[in-house]
Amino acid sequence: MVLSVIVLVGGFVAKTSTITGAELAIDQSMSTEHVGWLNTLALAVEKILGPSGAVVILVVLIAILWFVRRTPIDALAVASITGFGWVFSLLFKYAVHRQRPDSSLLANPISPDMDPNSFPSGHVCFAVSLTIALYFLFRDKRWGQWVLIVGMVFSGLVAISRVYVGVHYPIDVIASFPASIAGILLWCGLWNRFAPPVLARVPLVTRLEYR
Repeated sequence: MVLSVIVLVGGFVAKTSTITGAELAIDQSMSTEHVGWLNTLALAVEKILGPSGAVVILVVLIAILWFVRRTPIDALAVASITGFGWVFSLLFKYAVHRQRPDSSLLANPISPDMDPNSFPSGHVCFAVSLTIALYFLFRDKRWGQWVLIVGMVFSGLVAISRVYVGVHYPIDVIASFPASIAGILLWCGLWNRFAPPVLARVPLVTRLEYR
């Protein structure tokens, strides 16, 4: 709750003209430094981690964990943690309602038009949420911490790419980290309280999980 309030306050502060002007200068500077292969890479990230791509990723994860590893509880946990941390960002988007950088003020706007709400970044929120969900899944492995480290580095690169293509201000992508974590903390509390007794009564789950 406290973390959510901090993110909200940060979003409203970021909307002030002074901060927006300073951040726009960063977007404008990056827009003058575009390189062909980086443009292609950044737009690929935009597509893969966009709404459609994110749903595909979640479906694939569910299929692998449920039908290949035969661990339906893991499948539901990973998908729900990732999904909730990602979708939770919409609350901040529509509460803060910060407009995206004006593409007409950028030297080389390369991203197509999208939802006008800029704070926080849905792409970064998905990357962060997926990272944390996979860390929870593999935290008992010797290399579990590397899942978290590599995932957070990747999330940071996604954040930079969103500013690079000119669809977010720097504070938007920075705030995506605590925004996702706030959602995940809320969901984990609900999961730990309600999921075990409910899932224990679902034959489709228990048939595989407890065989």
